[in-house]
Amino acid sequence: MPNKTLIFKPYFIQKGRGPHLDEFAYLMDMNGDTFHSDVAVKNQGVTISNTKGIKKFTLNVRWNVEGYGYLFMPADNGGEFYSLPQFGSLHLNLNFELAKTRIYRNRRRQANFNREGWLASRELSAMINLAENYLDDAIKNVQDDETCARFSQQALLYALWASEMLELEKARWNIAKNSARLDFLFGCDGRGYFQMDSELFLERFTEVFNYATITHYLIGDFVDFEPVEGQKQFAERDRLLADLEKYKIQVAGRPLFWTHKWVTPDWLKNKTFPQLLNYLEKHIRTVVGHYGNRIKVWEVVNELHDWANELFLNHEQTIELTKFACDVVRDVNPNLKILINNCSPFGEYVQKGLWHELPARYPQRTPFQFTEQIIEAGTDFDAIGVQVYFTSKTLADYIGVIERYEKLGKAIHLAEVGAPSRGITQEFLDEEPGDYSTLPYEWHRHWDEELQADWLEAIFTYAYSQPMIQAANWYDLIDGFSFLKNGGLLRSPKGERKAAVDRLKKLQEKWRILQ
Repeated sequence: MPNKTLIFKPYFIQKGRGPHLDEFAYLMDMNGDTFHSDVAVKNQGVTISNTKGIKKFTLNVRWNVEGYGYLFMPADNGGEFYSLPQFGSLHLNLNFELAKTRIYRNRRRQANFNREGWLASRELSAMINLAENYLDDAIKNVQDDETCARFSQQALLYALWASEMLELEKARWNIAKNSARLDFLFGCDGRGYFQMDSELFLERFTEVFNYATITHYLIGDFVDFEPVEGQKQFAERDRLLADLEKYKIQVAGRPLFWTHKWVTPDWLKNKTFPQLLNYLEKHIRTVVGHYGNRIKVWEVVNELHDWANELFLNHEQTIELTKFACDVVRDVNPNLKILINNCSPFGEYVQKGLWHELPARYPQRTPFQFTEQIIEAGTDFDAIGVQVYFTSKTLADYIGVIERYEKLGKAIHLAEVGAPSRGITQEFLDEEPGDYSTLPYEWHRHWDEELQADWLEAIFTYAYSQPMIQAANWYDLIDGFSFLKNGGLLRSPKGERKAAVDRLKKLQEKWRILQ
C-alpha cells in the first residue's frame, strides 16, 4: 500500500445477496466538480492515494441501503471534506461516513428552509429524529466498527428518506405560497409524431404538454436531417411543426451541433476546424432562417463538455465554436432564446477518462466547468439545459447539482428528464438482463409504472417550485423508441397511457387553480 493512503472500509451488514458496493467510485473537489484520481474499490475497501493535487475532496460510491435503494451517494466528512493523511494510511468506516454526510447535509438544508418560514411535517420530523438518534448510537459505539456500522446503516436509511421528503415538502410549500405559473413549459420530444398515428400522437401529447422539441440530428433521427452534406430534410419537420402550431404548442429546435457517434456523419468528421466553423455558420443560417419565429428556442450545442467528442475538439475549440454558433443565431434572429444543453450533471465520466467510448485525448471538464468557461468567454446565450435521467443518484443530490447553476444567472431548463417503468435502468439495450429480482433495486423498489410516475412527480414538482427553472421535458414519449428502455409515457404506438401521464395531469390540475 503506498504512503498517504485513505481507506474507507465498508461493513456489509445488509441482509441480501448484493451487490452492495459498486466497483466504480469517483471524487469531487470542494466545488462539486468530479476530477480524475486513483480512487479504487479493492478488497480492503475504497482506497485513495493520489488526488492529482486536489487537497480536499468528497468521495462518491454506489452503496446499497436496503429499504431505500442501491445508489451513488457522497461522503464528505460532514461538509468538512477529506484530505489524504500526511503519512501512512488512515482507515475510516464507510458506513459511518455516509450516514454522517447525509445527516449533516439534511441539517444544513433544513436550517436554510426554516429561515424562509417553512416547517417540517410530523412525519418528516420523525424521520429526521430517527436518523439523528441512530447516528448518536453509532458515535457511542465508534470503537466497535461492526456495531458502529450497523447503527450507521440505519441512520443512513432514515436520513435518505428524510432528505427526499425535505426537498419535496419544501417544493410543495413553495408552490402553495405562489400563484400558478401559467408560462411554465411542460415538454416532451416530438418524434412520437412519426412513431405512431400522428392524430393519436397529437391527442396524447396535448393532454399534458405545451412544449415540444423537434430534433435535427444529421443522422440517427426518425428521418436523418442531413445524411449527405447540403441535403437537408425539412419536409417532415415542417409537417410536425405545422400540426403542433394548431394546438399552440411552443416549439424548441435541437440541436444545431452535437458531436456524438450516434449523430455524426463521416463527412463532418473529415472537416478541419476552420472548415467546421464555415459549415456550421451556413448550417445555422439555413436552419434557423428556415423557421423564422416559428421555433422560439434553439439548442445550439448539445453535450459539448467532454462527454463525447467524435471530432476530437480541444477545450479552446469547443469554447470558440459555442460562442461563434450563438453569435450566428443572434445575427440570424435576435428574438430567439438560445439554450446550451449538458448531460451527466455529476460529471462522473471524468473519472473514467472516456469521451463516451473513446479514450479522452485532453483533460475532461464537468458540465458546470464547461458552462463557466463559455460564460467567461462572453458567449451570448439565455438558458442552461440540465439532464435529469435517473442514473442511480438520489433525488436530493440531483437537486444539489441543479442548484449550482443558479449563481450563473441564466434560466434553467430540465432539458431531458427520464426514468424507466420496469426493472432496472437501461440505455438502448435490446436484451433483458434476466430476473430483476436477483438484483438490488435502485430506488424504493424495482421500477414499475407507479414508481416512474413518482420520479416524474418529484422532478416536475421541484421544477415548478423554482422560478429559475422555466421548463421540464420528459424524454421520451413511447416505449420502444425511448433513450431509457421502458422510459416512455406510452406503452406502445397504440397510445396506452402509463401512470405517469395521469400523475402529471393531476399535478397540473392542482397547480392551475392556485391564486
